[in-house]
Amino acid sequence: MKILHTSDWHLGRTLHGYSLIEDQSFMLEQMIAYIQEENIELLIIAGDVYDKALPNEEAVALFNYFISKVIGEMELPTVIIAGNHDSNTRLHFGSELFASKHLYIIGECEKGYHKVTLSKDEEVDLYLIPYMEPAKVREIAGDESIKRHDEAMRYLTGEILKEKREVPTILVVHAFVAGGDLSDSERRLCAVGTAEMVGADCFKPFTYTALGHLHNPQKVGAETIRYSGSLLKYSVSEANQRKGFVKLDVTKDGLDKIEEISLPPKRDLKVIQGPLEALIKTAAELPEINRQDYVYAKVEGKPVEDVVGVLRQVYPFILGAEFVSVKTKQGEQVERQSEFEAQKKKSLTELFTDFMSYVGEVDLSDDEVDYMNQVIREIEEGKNEA
Repeated sequence: MKILHTSDWHLGRTLHGYSLIEDQSFMLEQMIAYIQEENIELLIIAGDVYDKALPNEEAVALFNYFISKVIGEMELPTVIIAGNHDSNTRLHFGSELFASKHLYIIGECEKGYHKVTLSKDEEVDLYLIPYMEPAKVREIAGDESIKRHDEAMRYLTGEILKEKREVPTILVVHAFVAGGDLSDSERRLCAVGTAEMVGADCFKPFTYTALGHLHNPQKVGAETIRYSGSLLKYSVSEANQRKGFVKLDVTKDGLDKIEEISLPPKRDLKVIQGPLEALIKTAAELPEINRQDYVYAKVEGKPVEDVVGVLRQVYPFILGAEFVSVKTKQGEQVERQSEFEAQKKKSLTELFTDFMSYVGEVDLSDDEVDYMNQVIREIEEGKNEA
């Protein structure tokens, strides 16, 4: 069975104010062509179909177009789970009706997972685990000890193992697996601490685990535990990542082959660096199509007024710019050490404020900072009394 694993489309997303709907459509058209050319027999979408729980009209229309193609015209069995950006309830709507057309969209399920068995030359069992908070799994399991994502996932995979058959078995999961490479665009609690991390060993008993959530295509813990990566580059930190999907070949004996397939974007995302004059000169020598890329500039030299406006004359899709100094390797090491020392000197309140600014993109008010100081003092006093 030829299987295509994709995830993290984030339909409706913008990049520094630019709508990405045309870029997303361009990638999905290539995916449709690949499915037809390679005779793909199963499509897996491992969460974050949309960028928001309430997607905009263009995003819904694009998803409807894609599903109409693969289900209505190609009759390709397709499984989809909700990611943390999706609305589980909205994505799940109509799932029982869609299943009759071999479209399995799972946002909610009583057991915390949903089983689908597909047959062609061989039988394959798929277990679909949509994104959910530990509190939901705690309710399903009736186990008050489940408080973290790792504990929740171990419960769910443990229940699946109790019914697992001796046939190729694929998990479809939206989670942050420990050891995964994180990008700036994955901005939730997984950025700090281990509260959302899941151990990769949860997935080792299975033929393949199709992961969604992290945007960098990668294996985690084993060749058979993989993130397909996001549909496009959704932050400057992803500039050097390849984007596409994973193709699997599964036989009755198990996983036969894994391939990472890259797709060229309508517009690439690049980081350029150098003196302003050199950047402008280089741009002038580029073909027009390359000047249409999304560009973030690191400008060396003295600050210039409205540098973004200046660069927009040669790069119409400029994302932003910053002035940087040219550093030696030794200088970079000294700077990193000084940054580390500065972080060590910060109070708990300062660290929490930095965390909220990074994750929630919000600045705490003076009253909120005072409240946090009070809470931290009470915690520390409680520890001292103990």
